[in-house]
Amino acid sequence: MKLADYKKHTDPELIALCLNGDALAWETLILRYRRLLYSVPKKFGFEAHDASDIFQAVCVKLLEHLHEVKDDRKISLWLMKTTFRMCIQLKAQKNRDSGTEDAAEEPLDPSENLEELQIGIEKQQSIRDAVETLPARCRSLIEMLYFNIEPVSYDEISQRLGIPVASVGPNRARCLEKLRSVLRKKGINR
Repeated sequence: MKLADYKKHTDPELIALCLNGDALAWETLILRYRRLLYSVPKKFGFEAHDASDIFQAVCVKLLEHLHEVKDDRKISLWLMKTTFRMCIQLKAQKNRDSGTEDAAEEPLDPSENLEELQIGIEKQQSIRDAVETLPARCRSLIEMLYFNIEPVSYDEISQRLGIPVASVGPNRARCLEKLRSVLRKKGINR
């Protein structure tokens, strides 16, 4: 079975395969949630190297505790909470190391309301999941326009996708409409 075939599996199916030692299932599960795992440290204001460290640490923790995940249908929630905790720990460690920690001050400052942050991250993951279901060209276009850390010019998009520069805008509009349709079918209205 190829990696592309694994993408069709649900989270519980992937977890069962992971627990049986299937490396491609593990890779698929990590790829499915990589953006979620990176988005949380970014919300905390961490730089790329810290986000990478947190990503790796969460992956190790998942590997160690996958058999303990109580509800395999909510792996995204487990990942988000674990990532969140690691961000709080790293923030506190950085404050201690820099000597800026105030004993009366909480180490967390990206949001006063953690529930709102959690809801926002879950919504972002739902959008990422929906983008994964789009045709390859639309998926690539949307990822270049909205998911890249560095902005990508229409000229570069034109070259990568092999379409005229003047077609990028209309293609973008069509792809966004396809995405809206997928989100509506999932009950997510923007």
